[in-house]
Amino acid sequence: MPPKKVTTSKTSSAPVKPKGTTTKTPAKKPDSQKAEAAADAPPPMPPVTTMSMKGLTRLAEEANSKDPKKWPLVIDLQGNVGTFFKYRDANVLQAEIPGDLHANKIRRALLGALRYGKPFVLDMESHDIRKVEIVNDVEKNLLDSLLDKTILEDERYLTLVKDEDEKEYHNSAYYAIDRFSFVVITTNPSPNTHIAARMTCFQVE
Repeated sequence: MPPKKVTTSKTSSAPVKPKGTTTKTPAKKPDSQKAEAAADAPPPMPPVTTMSMKGLTRLAEEANSKDPKKWPLVIDLQGNVGTFFKYRDANVLQAEIPGDLHANKIRRALLGALRYGKPFVLDMESHDIRKVEIVNDVEKNLLDSLLDKTILEDERYLTLVKDEDEKEYHNSAYYAIDRFSFVVITTNPSPNTHIAARMTCFQVE
């Protein structure tokens, strides 16, 4: 008789998992968290144009020629630009003055600048310029509509008017928005780029 064939079983060196157990894999960071982190990252500082004090008389025109969609941010290392604008009959609010950045004072200063065609100036001095977001206390997303100039479209600015305001403020015919401008001043040589990147930057010599 031929010899019987003996069969052998192969064994695996891999460990045997107990039944009913699963292997955990590291949790991946949700895409939404990555997007939020990227959105909060500061943008790069935009180019800065040097300007003399005398050149400030044409600040709005200079900013418009560089990018008509942006207002000027002035880096004022000597601390004199706010005073310059006060003598130019601008509506200037200063972060250092108590009450200057109160919601109703901001509203009235902005409406007055829109009506009479004057610069509306926020002099943040040494404060973080991101503090200009305080204008949103007047109206939701007001800062965005200021920075992108949509406040000037379709009489959008009239939403700022209240019943107690003089009757002329309720009529767009009394506004000189074509001469209006918005200016932010800072004494910080490296201003917060969350705001700076949305403006045209100048530094006064």
